[in-house]
Amino acid sequence: MHMMRALGGSLYLTGVIIMTYNLVKTIKQGKLVANEPAEAPALEPVVTRERMAHRRLERKPVLFMVLALIAILIGGMVEMIPTFTIKNNVPTIASVKPYTALELQGRDLYIREGCVNCHSQTVRPFRSETSRYGDYSKAGEFVYDRPFLWGSKRTGPDLHRVGGKYPNKWHFDHMMDPTITSPGSIMPAYPWLFEQQIDYSLLSDKMKAMKKLGVPYTDEQINNAVQDAEKQAAGIAEDLKNNQVEVKSDREIIALIAYLQRLGTDIKAEKK
Repeated sequence: MHMMRALGGSLYLTGVIIMTYNLVKTIKQGKLVANEPAEAPALEPVVTRERMAHRRLERKPVLFMVLALIAILIGGMVEMIPTFTIKNNVPTIASVKPYTALELQGRDLYIREGCVNCHSQTVRPFRSETSRYGDYSKAGEFVYDRPFLWGSKRTGPDLHRVGGKYPNKWHFDHMMDPTITSPGSIMPAYPWLFEQQIDYSLLSDKMKAMKKLGVPYTDEQINNAVQDAEKQAAGIAEDLKNNQVEVKSDREIIALIAYLQRLGTDIKAEKK
């Protein structure tokens, strides 16, 4: 393959050299005429017929632009408004549930740390992808994602089916030092996640905002957001402790693990 590329490059370079030689020979044979006399033919009179309305509009670009914009807006509303108002147009899956309070907090950390820049969350419906990552992603799985994190760039593997694939300790080690679990990884470490406390001050407000966007959180879930998050975090911390990992339940790494362990599990097929 390298020999073929070298041959192709040689042909390209040879062509450039021949072109340069041809230009030099052409320039040497010509003469510069500083003030060459030239005269353009007389213009024929332009006769216009303004009987057609669109001809008159074409001569008024600002008016034509405004009318075209109005036509586009009307057409856009006719197409988009029914899509936004008819709930049947939004694909749903009964088993897909909203994120818990702790998972929602972990999702914000996932975005904050730029994980989405290197990891997509969409398994495409191709054999090469489903063999590596699992069942392909369905539209209904993202109905509560605000914003969605599909992405197209993959410096690292797709994470949509990573939930439940590894134990909590694997994610703990991976964020502490990625080479522990993935030798040769170029992913950086995130040691501050193990030191910084989870900020619950805006958690209830986040859930209220999500509810306005259509996520079916109940008032009870919103009012008890912090308590529910702390309870789930304590369970993850206890599991890590059982695996010889001592970490406080109020650290950001716990929320991030909760989110990662949720990804793609709503419709994940049970192992036989």
